[in-house]
Amino acid sequence: MKKNIGIAYGGYSSEYEISIKSGEFIFEILNKNPDWNVYKVLITKEKVSVLLSDDKIEEINIKDFNFNYHNNKVKFDAIYNIIHGSPGETGELSSLLEKIGIPQTSCSSTICKLTFDKYEYIKFINSLNLKTAKQFFIKKGKEYNVDDIIKKTGIPCFVKPNKSGSSFGISKVSDKALLNEKIDYAFREGDEVLVESFLEGKEVSVGVINIDGERTILPITEIRSNNEFFDFNAKYNGESDEITPGELSTNEVTDIHKMINTIYDNINLSGITRSEIILVDGIPHIIETNTIPGFTKQSIVPQQIKAAGFSIKEIIENQIKSLL
Repeated sequence: MKKNIGIAYGGYSSEYEISIKSGEFIFEILNKNPDWNVYKVLITKEKVSVLLSDDKIEEINIKDFNFNYHNNKVKFDAIYNIIHGSPGETGELSSLLEKIGIPQTSCSSTICKLTFDKYEYIKFINSLNLKTAKQFFIKKGKEYNVDDIIKKTGIPCFVKPNKSGSSFGISKVSDKALLNEKIDYAFREGDEVLVESFLEGKEVSVGVINIDGERTILPITEIRSNNEFFDFNAKYNGESDEITPGELSTNEVTDIHKMINTIYDNINLSGITRSEIILVDGIPHIIETNTIPGFTKQSIVPQQIKAAGFSIKEIIENQIKSLL
C-alpha cells in the first residue's frame, strides 16, 4: 500500500512566499516516487488545507491531522516540514505532530524552539565555549539605553528580530542616531529584538544533511554580498556571489567542521540544517543555525548538495524514507 506523505508549507510569517517556493520544489521531487501519495499541505493562520490534484481543497482536522477524500479518511505516514518561520521552524508544528504521532523531517519541537530564538541559541553556543558576536537583547515595551547597547556591541552593529529568518527586519547601523529607528523597524517582525556586534570577516554558510542517520557536512559556501550584508535581496534576488566550495584554507575548513560537530554533539539537530558563520581572522564565529533552510532552486543547500556529488532527489527522498 502506498504511503501518504504531506508537504507542509506556507505558514504565517514574512517567510511565507519563500516557503511556498521551497514546498513546490520539494513536491516536484517527491511526487515522482511511485510508492507514495504526496499531498501539498498549506498552513495559514486561518486553517490547514490539503491541495488535491483534482483542484479540490479539503480542510485538515487539526486534532488528528487527517482529511477526507472521496469519503475515505486519509492519514499521513510522514510530513515533510518546509515551513520557514512560524509555525514550522518555531517548533509549533513539530509539537502538534509529536502529540499525534506523525513523524516529520525537521528537528524536535524543543530544538526548533531553541534554535529559532537567536538570543537563547547564542547563549547555548557560548556555553560550549564557541565564538559568537556580542549581543544586546531588547523586549518590546521595556526601556533600553542606546549608550548601554553601544557599550556592549559597539558601532557598527546589526539590529535584527530575535525570531525571524530570510533576513527580514535586519539592518546594519553605522550611526548611533539611527539606532532607535532601526530597532523600531525590527520590532515589526516580533516582540523581541537583538542587537549584535559587527564582525569583520569572511561570511560562509554551512549545510548539514543526515543520510540514513549519518551526519554529513556539505561543501562550505562562501558568500560575497554586493550589498552591505547578506540581506533578502542578496539571498533571493541574485545580489551576491555564492561560491561553493568557498575559497577557504584547510585550517579554516577544519575549524568550521570542528565547530559544527561540537554543536551537533551537544544538541540533537536532525534533518537538513544550515549554519551562518563569520570567519574573523580565520576564526569561526557562529551567527545562527536554520533548522528548515530555504530549498528553492536558487537556495544554498541545493547548491551544496550538488557540489558534494549527491543527488538532490535522493537526499530529499531519504529525509522521508528515514521516517517510515
